[in-house]
Amino acid sequence: EKEALREAEILVNKLMETLDEKRAELAAVEAKLTALKDSLKEKIEMKERLEVQVDQCEKKLVRAEKLIGGLGGEKDRWSQSAKDLQFMYDNLIGDVLISSGVVAYLGPSHILPIDL
Repeated sequence: EKEALREAEILVNKLMETLDEKRAELAAVEAKLTALKDSLKEKIEMKERLEVQVDQCEKKLVRAEKLIGGLGGEKDRWSQSAKDLQFMYDNLIGDVLISSGVVAYLGPSHILPIDL
């Protein structure tokens, strides 16, 4: 019986060592699982931040396209205004000449009668 007891104790010791090894392996796996869960949480948060940034960039792009389209019309309007001003500038000398002729013709002789 003592020998059977000794063999049983040896077997129990071996099984306890194996159990301790398996517990250590389990603790390592659980630690790795915890690290992976934390990493997954960080990646999900990063994904959400990036989705928000993508949405903001899309909105900015739409606004920029509207602005560029509006500025294209502004360019046409300013170009036409510049042409109109150039035409008026080109005619300025003639307009002044005609205006001075009208003023000279209508001059003060019609306002104050001159006795000759």
